[in-house]
Amino acid sequence: VAEELQRRGHGVIAWNREQLPPEDLTGARAFIARTRPAAVVHCAMGDPDWGAGMARACAEIGSVFLFTGSASVYGKHQAGPFTINGVPEPDDSYGQYKLDCERRILAVNPQAHIVRLGWQIALRSGGNQMVDFLQRAQKEQGHIDASTAWFPACSFLSDTARVLADVLERFTPGTYLLDGNPGLSFLQIAMALRSRLNADWDIRPTTAFVYNNMMRDDRLPEVSLGLE
Repeated sequence: VAEELQRRGHGVIAWNREQLPPEDLTGARAFIARTRPAAVVHCAMGDPDWGAGMARACAEIGSVFLFTGSASVYGKHQAGPFTINGVPEPDDSYGQYKLDCERRILAVNPQAHIVRLGWQIALRSGGNQMVDFLQRAQKEQGHIDASTAWFPACSFLSDTARVLADVLERFTPGTYLLDGNPGLSFLQIAMALRSRLNADWDIRPTTAFVYNNMMRDDRLPEVSLGLE
């Protein structure tokens, strides 16, 4: 996201957790008040108090605040594709955490931007993203189990960064859903990524995981995995 914003001519200030940990709420508010950024982008993990504190500080100085939520706010008992009218019912601790963050942020800054994301994809190793998950599964198990009944919300990291920058530059406050999956199963996505990367993955079809958490939001610029 920082690289995308810099390409568009914006200056970017990094948040250094070693110098200013998320637990230091007073320091966080002082940092925002001192630097007076046009916007704060919160893509990190951290206590909901940290997110709410940053959102409040942005509201006080008239800065845009953007928080990246997650498709995980929708529970396994719910069926996508979800729209903005769908009511999140998280059924695990991560989904509940992300929803708590959203609610805490909007309570102190109703003008915040919330963008719920799916599983991110980068064509490299490392990071909490799909290709790294597939590579680790192959290395640790000797194969990859990929469900034909799982339709994950997901998008390429570069597309996500582009849309987040668009939201910062020209979208009104609100909650948005960002997903590039046109309707592919996890098996189809894994096989397409194997071909794209020319990877030596042993992918085995399963039906062990049945879930659809795809999202649809016509207000955002269209993105597509381009793997179909």
